[in-house]
Amino acid sequence: EKVASFLLMLAKRSLLIGCSHSKASEIPTFDLPLTRADMADFLGLTIETVSRQITKLKTARAIRLASNRTIQVPDIKRLAKIAGQEEFSH
Repeated sequence: EKVASFLLMLAKRSLLIGCSHSKASEIPTFDLPLTRADMADFLGLTIETVSRQITKLKTARAIRLASNRTIQVPDIKRLAKIAGQEEFSH
């Protein structure tokens, strides 16, 4: 839930600021501002947990990895639900 919430926050932010990645595909797309190790520190998790959760989010088709640092969110409602935020609004 922590990783999903963090990625949801970044996806919402990319929609609000009109991230250049998002315009081309209408799918929220953003570059991670932190490494997985930094994300783990920030969220109070281990790097293994962050990596495992990212894999689970990919498997659930809530996110896609365009590259190591570029995340696409093809189903932002699904990501919001996983993050514990049933109501998605942007």
